Amino acid sequence: MISGLIILDKQTGPTSFDCVEQVKKIFRVDKAGHTGTLDPKVTGVLLILLGEARKLAPLFDKLNKTYLGVMHLHKEVEKEKLEEVLKKFRGEIIQIPPVRSRVKRVARKRTIYKLEIKKIEGRDITMFIECEHGTYIRKLFSDIGEELGCGAHMKYLRRIAVDGFKEEESVDLERLKKEREKCLIGNEEIISKLKINKISLKKEEEKKVENGVPIILKKMDKFIQGEKIAIFVENTLRAIGTVEKNKIRIDRVLKID
Repeated sequence: MISGLIILDKQTGPTSFDCVEQVKKIFRVDKAGHTGTLDPKVTGVLLILLGEARKLAPLFDKLNKTYLGVMHLHKEVEKEKLEEVLKKFRGEIIQIPPVRSRVKRVARKRTIYKLEIKKIEGRDITMFIECEHGTYIRKLFSDIGEELGCGAHMKYLRRIAVDGFKEEESVDLERLKKEREKCLIGNEEIISKLKINKISLKKEEEKKVENGVPIILKKMDKFIQGEKIAIFVENTLRAIGTVEKNKIRIDRVLKID
């Protein structure tokens, strides 16, 4: 049974859904899904979960994103003024999703952890952005242009990291076709890279996990209420759960061969 993660280097053109379909064909699997959509013109890190690993999708929902993008200014602006305006967009900002977004267009708070100028070529400003999940970079550039009083739009965007999953580890479709299994990150390594707290059980407790029986915790000092926990039986990931009071509720059970 094929199960795991592909860190795909998405190229410009295809939709995220198109990429998933191509990966499914390469691995000859029926089920796969992506986390964190990239627009057709945007390139870079697209995480695709195959098989049972799709059940780990909720663990990816709130991961920070890192981008390298080019903001095109509609008029010339002095660097000093640009730097001054960028200060207003660092930290917590209020952002309204763009018209074409799939979410409700209401003001919401997002955090911009880093917003740095990497290069200036005329009216093209190459920017490094590290931000909270759900931040719209196209809208961020537009808002910066409005604050500058000259207008701006996104000319280019590449996602270079999703939390600890970086472009250096990514593979394009051509390489994936040649080195299929080498590119697949297993379920256990996914948990390690996500730095999810885990608990290990003995083999005789496996059936209870499969049947969704909550795990009673004897010590609570290492757990936080509401946090997600990876449940291992020996060295194999078998389920994902949530800490509730003095127990771990089983949320999703992963099938194994």
